[in-house]
Amino acid sequence: MNNEEPAMNDIDLEGDDAPDASQLPSVEEVRMSQSLAPDPNETKRRRKKCAIYAAVLIAIVLISTIIGVSVSKSKARSSGGSTSNAQNIGPTPSAPAPSPPQSAPAPTVPEMSNAEREKAGRAFLMTTGVSLEDDLTDSSTPQHKALKWITKQDTLRVPIPSNPDDLGTSKARKFVQRYALATFYYATEGDNWFYPFSFLSGKDECEWYEIHSEGEEVYFWGAHCEGGTDEGAVSQIWLPNNDMAGTIPQELEQFTNLRVFALEYNLNITGTLPDAFHSMKDLSVIVLSNNMIEGKLPSSMRKLENLEFLAVDDNNMEGNLNHIRELETLKFVYLEDNFFSETLSDDTFANWPKLKQLDLSDNDFDGTVPASLLNHDHITVLDLHDNSLSGPIPDIPSKKGHKLQFLALHKNDLSGAIPTTIKHLTGLTDLDLSDNNLTGDIVTEIGKLNLVYLFLGQNSFNKGNVPTFLSGMTNLTELSLKGANLHGTIPDSMGDLSSLYLLDLDKNKLTGTIPDSLGNLDNLIVLMLNRNKLTGTVPETLGNLPALGVLLVDGNTGITGNLDFMCAASGGNGTYFALAADCGGDAPTIDCSSACCTLCCGDPDEKCNDMGWTANYDPIWELSYERYRFEFDMERMRQRKP
Repeated sequence: MNNEEPAMNDIDLEGDDAPDASQLPSVEEVRMSQSLAPDPNETKRRRKKCAIYAAVLIAIVLISTIIGVSVSKSKARSSGGSTSNAQNIGPTPSAPAPSPPQSAPAPTVPEMSNAEREKAGRAFLMTTGVSLEDDLTDSSTPQHKALKWITKQDTLRVPIPSNPDDLGTSKARKFVQRYALATFYYATEGDNWFYPFSFLSGKDECEWYEIHSEGEEVYFWGAHCEGGTDEGAVSQIWLPNNDMAGTIPQELEQFTNLRVFALEYNLNITGTLPDAFHSMKDLSVIVLSNNMIEGKLPSSMRKLENLEFLAVDDNNMEGNLNHIRELETLKFVYLEDNFFSETLSDDTFANWPKLKQLDLSDNDFDGTVPASLLNHDHITVLDLHDNSLSGPIPDIPSKKGHKLQFLALHKNDLSGAIPTTIKHLTGLTDLDLSDNNLTGDIVTEIGKLNLVYLFLGQNSFNKGNVPTFLSGMTNLTELSLKGANLHGTIPDSMGDLSSLYLLDLDKNKLTGTIPDSLGNLDNLIVLMLNRNKLTGTVPETLGNLPALGVLLVDGNTGITGNLDFMCAASGGNGTYFALAADCGGDAPTIDCSSACCTLCCGDPDEKCNDMGWTANYDPIWELSYERYRFEFDMERMRQRKP
């Protein structure tokens, strides 16, 4: 997964022909199940409070024939969940004592000046340790700016607590969480946010959010509270894709009722994660994907006893998993595309019994593939690709109800044969074992799986033919056997795999002609037959494939004829993202005009298109591990014919 925008050389897969990932949970389902999206009914359950404070003092005094009755007045107050009212903050007042007859009214407490408010606010924040003195006095810091705002510029004029013992109670909550949110705003360059979500407005801070809906699902983006505005505590901070930058401040620790903390796809949030999670016992969701956060997972994460969803993928983080190893509530863990390092073993994940999805890809992990993960009771996604794992693929025991659907182990140093027990992963739909050091035969047991994605290439398999079991795997949408030591011919039965989007047989020793039956693959987008020993002409049936965008037949000196029909065919697109053949050099073996072929290779000893167009996709959890585009290296595009 990359932070970059899709390159111009991406081929999008959209519309009705996109791969069906219905067997994998959608992002919305994951988020809903992990409280990323609060219950929509919550918007209908605005709390209404009605508190009646009544005191009736009846004193009956019998002195001779005089009877005196004194009754205090009743007092009532009510507040609605959507109304901002800072003057109602604080504990319930007790009933006033009766005043002596004709007594003068109590003097009113004068409103503090801005200077007095700033002094009192600074004293409280320093004394309680909410912020450091240096941060509060340095005019360049987010803390100083937040203090200035809440004491001088904030039109809500929240009362400033004076007793340090009130920290963590309702008496100080409004001031502290409003100040902490203001600090967060300044620390993440709030003035440049794409959308302000009412931050630093005169509204109650529990109203600093917008409602975002997708179908029947409702999300609260911004800062959202539980308990309404009067006594509500911030329970969610969710600001996705909002052009945020800067760092996450230590004052985050003041949100002790936080359940969701999500800042994904802001790209420019930097610095380290503050060690601020020690009191967040209710926090269940952390999503910080696609930023530039550095450093290690903070030690206070050990205290997150209810954490279920952790996504810090696509950052610059490092270190090991020690501080999250004992979190038994974890279900979804996404740490890919970082620099985490550790020797993996079964012990690493022994305390994650509820785990459903685990992505540690593109890191620096070594060790072996933990057998416990392949036999886990709940895991549906396991992605360990692009690490330094070694040793064999563990045997998979036979049991009823294997949940694993997505297994990616490519780009490691795995060795040995593919275990025949892989057939026990009966729920598997996506399997990528390519780019390892696997040996032996391509086991026929793979044919017993109901796969839609199968990549086995770039290994050291025994010499063999294209596996016959493939003809029965009619649900395949992507098949790559690149560099799999294949000999013999391409069987006609490959044309029966009508769901294929991609067929990659590059860099083998296949002989014979290209079968006409490949012209039946109406969904085919990428066809790579290059670097083999094929002969004959390219079947004209390929020119009628409506979706074909990549055709590579170069590196086959026995292929002859003319390819211009590919660009003139009435059923095709007429132009191709990549159309490569041996149509260049002093002695071309095939004719193809520069207006049609994008790459004409020349003499056999001349290097041309020999880098291998690998089509492995780097799957991401945000898209439910579904292929959404083919992406090829731009370096190859520099070889195009001008």
